[in-house]
Amino acid sequence: MSEENSHMQEMNYTPLPDHIIKKRHSNVKKLFVFFFLIAVVAGVGIGAWYLYYFYTTPLIQTSTNNDNGLTVIPSKNPTATPSAQLAFDGTIPAEWLREKSLACNTSFRIPPAEEPYMMPRDPNTPPSSIDDEGKFWIYEETDTKLFILTHMVRAIFKNPELPASGYVSSAVEVYCAENDEGFTTESFFIQIQNDLLENYSVVKINTVGGAELWGREVRSATFEGGTFDSNDIYYIFSTNAHVYMVRAFGESANANMQAVRDQILQAVQFE
Repeated sequence: MSEENSHMQEMNYTPLPDHIIKKRHSNVKKLFVFFFLIAVVAGVGIGAWYLYYFYTTPLIQTSTNNDNGLTVIPSKNPTATPSAQLAFDGTIPAEWLREKSLACNTSFRIPPAEEPYMMPRDPNTPPSSIDDEGKFWIYEETDTKLFILTHMVRAIFKNPELPASGYVSSAVEVYCAENDEGFTTESFFIQIQNDLLENYSVVKINTVGGAELWGREVRSATFEGGTFDSNDIYYIFSTNAHVYMVRAFGESANANMQAVRDQILQAVQFE
């Protein structure tokens, strides 16, 4: 093949005009910048979602159109299921005692220290605070500190003659404080969340929910960290005079004792 023919084969194409080549380069650059911006925005969005999901507490919104001011954004966590869903017709046996707290403005009903409300002790075994034998329901009241709450009253299944061991067979506790700030149930719950963020870095809200107890709508929540047991449900609400956190808990597996405890819980009166 001659040198002239070889040169003609190498040049056998039509060059694109310069303005088209420049436009193509410009389009490629624009596409590259567009996809880069999408990647950046997606990365920021995923990071923000991650921080929200793992490091924020459930958000609550206040509704001015709702009489009870209770409008809840659904939690990312499962709803706490209140034990107070057990059937209870409000009837308390006549022999149950009534104990009233002036500090918390509450009234407890306490079963008498007799069977079937007490656990007989085996005379062949020594008394122990880490089981249920020889115990009965008693009423206790003391000053304490939980968030902004300053007083605690409770019904507890125990033998008062035995030293404390950390084992609680069963109990119903009411924590209270005077409602000097005029909290609603919702704003009080928000205050608890603020306290957690500001003062209790090791304690977090685990689950949130709601329940209808004592003739009112209450918030329910579980906590984790610190001295909180993540299995304990706290019922949170306010009245004109007081703010409250209530829980029923215990380590005993005795079904009858648990049933009495739930009866005590539901029979508490907040006056």
